[in-house]
Amino acid sequence: MRLSLTLTEFLVVCLLLFFGTLGYLPILMPNTGGALTAQGQMTQVHTINHVVLALVWGGIFLCLLQARFRLRLDLLSAKASMAYGVFAISSVLWSAQGASSFSSGISLFISTAFAIYLVSRFDRERLVILLSWMIFILASASALFAVALPRYGIDHFAHTGALQGVYGQKNALGLVMVYGIGIALSLTPRTFVERIWKNGLILLCIAEAGLSESREAWVAGLLVLILYALLKIYTRFAMGSRSSLLVMFFGVVAVAGGLLVAVWKPLLSLLGRDPTLTGRTDLWEAVLERCANHPLSGYGLGTFWGSNDSLPISMIVHWVPTSAHNGFLECLLELGAIGLLLLLFLIVYAMRNSITILTSQAVLDHSKAWMFLIFTIVLLNMTADITGIVNSISWLLLTCSACALEQNVKDSRWHLAPPERNIARNYNALSTSMQVDRA
Repeated sequence: MRLSLTLTEFLVVCLLLFFGTLGYLPILMPNTGGALTAQGQMTQVHTINHVVLALVWGGIFLCLLQARFRLRLDLLSAKASMAYGVFAISSVLWSAQGASSFSSGISLFISTAFAIYLVSRFDRERLVILLSWMIFILASASALFAVALPRYGIDHFAHTGALQGVYGQKNALGLVMVYGIGIALSLTPRTFVERIWKNGLILLCIAEAGLSESREAWVAGLLVLILYALLKIYTRFAMGSRSSLLVMFFGVVAVAGGLLVAVWKPLLSLLGRDPTLTGRTDLWEAVLERCANHPLSGYGLGTFWGSNDSLPISMIVHWVPTSAHNGFLECLLELGAIGLLLLLFLIVYAMRNSITILTSQAVLDHSKAWMFLIFTIVLLNMTADITGIVNSISWLLLTCSACALEQNVKDSRWHLAPPERNIARNYNALSTSMQVDRA
C-alpha cells in the first residue's frame, strides 16, 4: 500500500476532486453570506464552471492519450455504462432543450470514459488508494473551510450550523463522506503510517458525515459500518458454508424489508418524523404521473426541472423541487424506461459479481470498497442522490465499481483455468506487452 503519488496519479487525483466536489468550487463562487444572489453573479458562476470543465476535459484527454485510448471495453459493465452515456446524448433528439441535453450527455459520456480509464490503467488496490487521497483532501478542505472560512463551510440558511465544507449543500458533503467511510474501511495497511492514514480517514469521514446533519448520510454511514462488521464475521466461515449464509442473509433482509414497508409510516410517526419523508412521497407520486407521458425515452437529460412540464408537480406539492429526490425516478423521468433499464442492469450485474466474489474468494481485500460503494449508491438513490443524471462522483464510482468487480471475477476465473491455458495466456500477454514497449 504505497501512499506516495506519481505525476500521473497526482493528475488523476486532481481530476477526481472535480467530480468529488460535484463541480462546485466555493472559493471561486461570488456570493453573499454563502448564497448566490444576482443574475450577474450567476453568469460569472457559469463562466467559471465552463473554464474549470474545459480544464477537466483536457486533463481526461491527456490521460486517455497517455494510455493510447486502450480501455477495458471487453468488460460488459464498461459497455453498459458507455451505452447509457450514448443514450443520454441521444436524448437531444426528443428533448425540449436540445443544447442542454447534449452538453449534459457529453459530460456524462466523458466522465464514463474516464471511469473506465481508471479501472484500465490502475490495479484495483491502487485505485482504492487514489480514491482515499481524494476523500482525504475533500475532508481536510471541508474542515479548513468550516474553521477558517465559516461563511462558506457552515450553512447559515436552511440548516443553520450544519457543516457543508467545500460543498454548496450539507447533503452533498454527507454523501461523499459516506463513500469515504467505505473506501477507508477497505484499505489494507501494512505499516504504522498506513494504519494511521486508514484510521484517521475513517474518523474524519465519520465526524464530517455526522456534523453535516444529513439524515441520509447518518443512516447510510451506519449501515456501511454494520455491513463491514458482517463481512468480517462472514469471512471467518469456511468457503463451503458461505452460499448458505448468503441465502439466509438475503432472506432476513427480505423479511425485514417487508416489515419495514408495512409499518414505516406508523414507525416514523412514533419517532416524531414526517411520514411523507419531508414531502418526498407526495413528490414521487407526482413525478410518476409525469413519467407516464414519456414512458420509454423520458423528457431528455437535464431538461425537465425548471421547464413548463414541471409546473404541475410544483402545484401538487406546493413547493418548487429541483429533482425527484430519488435517483431511479429521476432516471425514469429524464431518460425513460430505456435509461432506467440500462442503469439497473449496471447495478444488478455489479451485485451479481459481488455475490460471485463473496462465494468464491477467501480474501476480499479491495473488493470490499467496490461492494460498499455499490451498496451506498443504491441506498442513497432511494431518497437523495441522482446517479446517472448529474455528472458527479456517484456516477463515476458506480462505473468504476461495476467494472472493477467484473474484472475481479474475470481475473479469478483466469487464475483457476487449466495450467496449459494459463501458459498460453501468459505468453500472449507477454507478447502484447513487448509490442507496446517497442511502439
